[in-house]
Amino acid sequence: MKKSGKYIIYSTIPLLLVVAFLVYYTFYRKSEIPENLPAAKPASGRGMPGGDRTLPVSVHIASYMIADDGLLVPGTLVAKDKVELASELSGRVVEINFKEGESVKKGDILVRLNDDELQSQLTRAEFQYKLLAEKLKRQEILLSKEAVSREDYDQVSTEFNVLKQDIEQLKLKIEKMKIRAPFDGMIGFRYISPGAMLMPNSKVATIVDAVNLIVEFSVPEKYVFNNLIGRKVSFGVEGNSEKYTSIVYAVDPEIDIKTRTILIRARYSNLRGNLKPGMSARVSLSSDTKKENIYIPNEAIVSGVKGHTVWLVKKGKAQSVQVESGSRSVDMMEILSGVEQGDSVIITGLMQLREGIAVKASKN
Repeated sequence: MKKSGKYIIYSTIPLLLVVAFLVYYTFYRKSEIPENLPAAKPASGRGMPGGDRTLPVSVHIASYMIADDGLLVPGTLVAKDKVELASELSGRVVEINFKEGESVKKGDILVRLNDDELQSQLTRAEFQYKLLAEKLKRQEILLSKEAVSREDYDQVSTEFNVLKQDIEQLKLKIEKMKIRAPFDGMIGFRYISPGAMLMPNSKVATIVDAVNLIVEFSVPEKYVFNNLIGRKVSFGVEGNSEKYTSIVYAVDPEIDIKTRTILIRARYSNLRGNLKPGMSARVSLSSDTKKENIYIPNEAIVSGVKGHTVWLVKKGKAQSVQVESGSRSVDMMEILSGVEQGDSVIITGLMQLREGIAVKASKN
């Protein structure tokens, strides 16, 4: 009886486990499933880019026009003359006759070096010159009377001429001990002090002509066929809304093969002195052809690795097109291909646009 009882107990244990599992699954797992679960709906395009959502945008209607501002390019203001003053000879500085940042006139003595030794040599040479001049005069009289040989006369004459040249050289050296202003201009910071020993080519200061400025800029090579000499150029500078006018006076005879541009220079008379050499400029070169082309606002242009693109409205949807751009003005860009007259060019909401998205266009 004991063995049969154990056998019955052992055989019923798996059966009890199965029953417990079925009870748990029926009452507990089923209660976790929410009732009235809505049925899955097929995916649609609502709320997705390119679906039924409509994006409001402003558009510009492309049309032919003549740009008033012409080509807009960066430029630089350059001084007509700029020189780094330096000493030609060695000497000790005894005078500095300028203040940093002041105006100087051509010929003004800016720095004087010690020339005592040269002055002493000049005085001695001038005494010798006087004696040789009298001796040569006597030799001329004796030669006319054949009282002296031609050889003796030529020797005295040679000594006289050599001494005369020595005196001229001494005077040139004495003059070079004075460093003068080569032209009217503004002098910058000085790099020497009184008593300093200058060697040849020692830098003294920099002088620039800040009145006669040059506006230097480059334009694409296609403009080389335009009559650029004498053309009026307008430009502006950073920190100032004023517009300035200059006249083109020179065009580089060679095209830069790296940038495919040509360098142009225009004169500007800076009489007020409010502009400084080295300032950056925004140069506008007006076109003389007055040819009508399609222009669109600059804000409509999207620049990328492959070039420029714009967004157009086609049948109520946004479409991206590649364009070929031309000259650029302050607020407009010339379009050579990709946009036709009458096209609606999107100028707002560009960051939200996707290919084929529905848009609601309104004129800007």
